[in-house]
Amino acid sequence: MAGQYWRVAGLTYLQYANICGSIVRGALKEPFRSANKNREAFSSSITNYANGKELNIKQISNKTIKDLSTPQK
Repeated sequence: MAGQYWRVAGLTYLQYANICGSIVRGALKEPFRSANKNREAFSSSITNYANGKELNIKQISNKTIKDLSTPQK
C-alpha cells in the first residue's frame, strides 16, 4: 500500500494531514502565504466532567501545529 507511509512513520492520519497542510501553506508565495497563515492557528477548550457536572475548563488558544509537537512539561 503505497499511500500509507504515514503509518510506517508512526503518525496518525491527522498528524500526517496537518504536516502536509503546513508544508503546502509554507510553499505559497506572497500575498497568499500571509493570508493563509491564520489557518495553522486554532483555539479549543478541554472540559472535564464528573457525575454530569463540569469540573474545570482549560482554554487552548492560538496554538499552532509546531507548538503542539514540542513536548509539554
